[in-house]
Amino acid sequence: MAPRGSLLRTFALLSFLLVALITIAQIGVQWRLLREDLLEWERTSTAEAIRVQVASVLDPDDFVHWNTPAARGRFAELLRLALSNPEILRIKLYDPEMRVVWSDEPRLLGETFPGNRHLVQALRGETVALLEEMDKAEHEYERDFVSVVELYIPIVLHRGRTPGTAAVDGVVEIYKDPSRRFANYTRDRIVIMTVSLLGALTLYAGLFWTVRRAARRMEAQQLDLARQADTLRATSEELAAAQQQLRVSERLAAIGEVSAAVAHGIRNPLASIRASAQVAADALEDRSRVETYLRAITDEVDRLGRWLTSLLDSVRPFQLDLGPVDLNGVLRDLLGVLQRRLTVARVTVDARLAPDLPKLHADEVQLQQAFLGVLENAIEALPKGGTIHLTTEPAVGSEPAAARITVRDTGEGISLERLPHVFEVLYTTKSRGTGLGLAITRKVVERHGGRVDIDSAPGEGTTVTIRLPLHAAETPA
Repeated sequence: MAPRGSLLRTFALLSFLLVALITIAQIGVQWRLLREDLLEWERTSTAEAIRVQVASVLDPDDFVHWNTPAARGRFAELLRLALSNPEILRIKLYDPEMRVVWSDEPRLLGETFPGNRHLVQALRGETVALLEEMDKAEHEYERDFVSVVELYIPIVLHRGRTPGTAAVDGVVEIYKDPSRRFANYTRDRIVIMTVSLLGALTLYAGLFWTVRRAARRMEAQQLDLARQADTLRATSEELAAAQQQLRVSERLAAIGEVSAAVAHGIRNPLASIRASAQVAADALEDRSRVETYLRAITDEVDRLGRWLTSLLDSVRPFQLDLGPVDLNGVLRDLLGVLQRRLTVARVTVDARLAPDLPKLHADEVQLQQAFLGVLENAIEALPKGGTIHLTTEPAVGSEPAAARITVRDTGEGISLERLPHVFEVLYTTKSRGTGLGLAITRKVVERHGGRVDIDSAPGEGTTVTIRLPLHAAETPA
């Protein structure tokens, strides 16, 4: 950020130059306008006065017969009238051939000046006024005049029948002393320059004050922004520290939840193992009873091992081993594995498997684990027995092509409060539940690019719908 003083100095210099240029241009334009006003006055007032004098003295043929005594007498009278104006220094009369026919300087009589473009303009009927420095050829005898107003006045004495068609009979050229006019002209120039300079200084001072005030406000705003930035930075650091502390707290809370779930999952098998070991120790004489309790211990240890394996499967990433899979065959095999549990639980399965269902390109082992979790949950949802409806069918209108598997039980259903949590790891409401079955199911299905939906209401049972693409597009773990 540039220092405030540097910005003010830069603005002061640039604005001064700009105001100076504008002032100079304004003075130049106004001076030119004054000069044009002066010449316009001569082209109108002075020229009209000369025309009146010419018309009152000269005859129409005097420019033609200029060398006659009568014409010379009238020229002399015109000269006397014209020179009665003290500002007129010299007078010349030209005929249409650009010849000097009369002048107060006798040496000019009979001289022609064909290169005088102002004279040419006058012969065309145009009144010409200009400020001259007396350095042209026709000024050979006027070198004593320093600066004059030179005026060429076209004279028309013969009037044509049609207005505006009369030819120029001659031209009167006069040299006029501009000193009195120049005095006023100089005074006006001084006034214009003074007013312009005062206006420029006032404008410059106003601009400088405005920018200086704006610069001070900008500096105050920058300081305020800097303070706010420091405050925001400190707040951001505090927020980052709070977020870090929150992450630590969340990790500790998650560790606590996992620890509680692990302790809960291990406590029941350990209690069963301890009770079975105590009973076996008290019945050493009865070998059959000892063997029964030892088998119970083995079953509990196996169940604990399966639970720990499921827990690890639910949290660690895995890679799919894709290959052709007969979906109906996988489900039939699982029903065979679960047949003993189904019989004990008095649960029947109404399986309607689509016979023309194409094979999937998927990981068969992982799908077995996913379907097993859903079927075990359905069995556990029917403690008094019931029916599980199992169907497979092509997913109609699905893009890409997919198969839909539906598992619906006739149990008590799941409350609306519990339903959003059923896929969470270690979430369970069953005394011997692991809280891992549906979490693993969703993880496996989503890794295959599929989707799991659950619909349930108290007293109406639960329906789990799985959609699997025929060609799995493995998603990141």
